[in-house]
Amino acid sequence: MALLLIVAGAWIAYLLQAQRDVPVTLTPQEQRALDLKLTALRDAAVAEPRPEAVPESPADPDEGRVVAPEIYAEDPDRRRIRFTERELNAAIARDPALAGRAAVRLSPGQVSASFLVDVPEDLPLLGGRSLRVRTGLQLLTRDERLEARLLGISVGGVPLPAAWLGGWKGSDLLATSGLGAFGAGIEALEVREGELELLLAP
Repeated sequence: MALLLIVAGAWIAYLLQAQRDVPVTLTPQEQRALDLKLTALRDAAVAEPRPEAVPESPADPDEGRVVAPEIYAEDPDRRRIRFTERELNAAIARDPALAGRAAVRLSPGQVSASFLVDVPEDLPLLGGRSLRVRTGLQLLTRDERLEARLLGISVGGVPLPAAWLGGWKGSDLLATSGLGAFGAGIEALEVREGELELLLAP
């Protein structure tokens, strides 16, 4: 029994030796474009989205210095926002607590996330180590409603049984959490290879 514990501990320690990802750095122009997209996404979570505040590309700094009278109109194309995998990882890297410790991967219909979790020093075998956790979400629009279904969670490369995930595996996390209002602000969502596209609700 002791030999099995030693072997298991050595195997887990080997799995935890992965290098941390290098945070993505954007150019100033790319950063401004990302900030505008994030602002538009935050506006979608409130009761009255403002489509006019959702530019697809960075605005010319010389434009808009003098406000001219104009008729209000909504451009449906302004409600469409695209994020690249690179932009999302750059947004994550802006948080000092997540920089180098979290990353996302976009593939058709799925968002996968990897992150490192520090294990408390007093925990046997794993104490003081950084544990790599991976998870996957299936994102789709069904019956004009956004769904985010948990595909699973693995720790150190080992998939956790569904019974350990409290019934969350396969369930719609937006329907069972406080993020339902956020989902209601999104009319459609599509995840492609390296890209995520949102269509904000009118």
